[in-house]
Amino acid sequence: PASPGPPLALPRLLIPNEEACGGPGAPPFLLILVCTAPENLNQRNAIRASWGGLREARGLRVQTLFLLGEPGLWHPTREPHINLVREAAAQGDILQAAFRDSYRNLTLKTLSGLNWANKHCSMARYILKTDDDVFVNVPELVSELIRRGGRWEQWEKGKEPPLREVESGDEDLQEGSILRQPVPLLYLGRVHWRVHPSRTPGNKHQISEEQWPPTWGPFPPYASGTGYVLSASAVQLILKVASRAPPLPLEDVFVGVSARRGGLTPTHCVKLAGATHYPLDRCCYGKFLLTSHKLDPWKMQEAWKLVGSSDRERTAPFCSWLQEVLGILRCRVIAWLH
Repeated sequence: PASPGPPLALPRLLIPNEEACGGPGAPPFLLILVCTAPENLNQRNAIRASWGGLREARGLRVQTLFLLGEPGLWHPTREPHINLVREAAAQGDILQAAFRDSYRNLTLKTLSGLNWANKHCSMARYILKTDDDVFVNVPELVSELIRRGGRWEQWEKGKEPPLREVESGDEDLQEGSILRQPVPLLYLGRVHWRVHPSRTPGNKHQISEEQWPPTWGPFPPYASGTGYVLSASAVQLILKVASRAPPLPLEDVFVGVSARRGGLTPTHCVKLAGATHYPLDRCCYGKFLLTSHKLDPWKMQEAWKLVGSSDRERTAPFCSWLQEVLGILRCRVIAWLH
């Protein structure tokens, strides 16, 4: 059904950072968009000092950017904005849009980021949307996307295709060039099914009957907003559909609704934690999880230390057979309970 109300209008960018995906070398394989609040500097710095500081994983380029709006009205001066401009100039990883930063404006924040990715980072193969209290195991996530992409992703890394797979009529492969197949539609996350809208007044998840009439039933399946991956083609589809529909204040639900209207179904991945927090465990975090929710700055960096060695290209940590079995079992039990 078509939602009532005017269609979504995206705000202009105050800090557009249009060249963030540029530079020498290959374009990003994975672009990570982190939703953050202007005042959450400690969270941003913890991410920069841990998984967000990684520029390459499995031989493929990774780019991490922070999405935010304008500081709230409770700020009596322009100092927070000035601080953000300084931070953006120093770090080069800030995208700021012209809207009041709040939970109910997460849809504007996320769609602004996806629109930026489509315009200024269109060569990125995949986009991960996540939050600033989420730990991301970047190397394992890249490996997961390579596995899901099959041999095409292997070739994107610059490898020559196996000779046995070269057909006589395939001139591109005969010339040894990299075959750039379009990435299939992918919407990957911790999927929620048959969730009904909350009508509780004052609840941050409240959806009015005007926004989602009772006759529409539950929301379509959607991936938790704490961390979901979209292929570049899926981003284009969702933006096209979303531009014709009024926004819902629940960003992850709105992305799911837009995906459904575009004919795209989310793919469930138990390794993406959703809203679940997992206790720190070297084998669970290093061998199983792709994300974990509700980590403060200290835990964010401790989790990163558990995942691998001190070098920039993290590798899965060493776990004995028993440690690995117990760690992964612990992860799976927590995932099943949630």
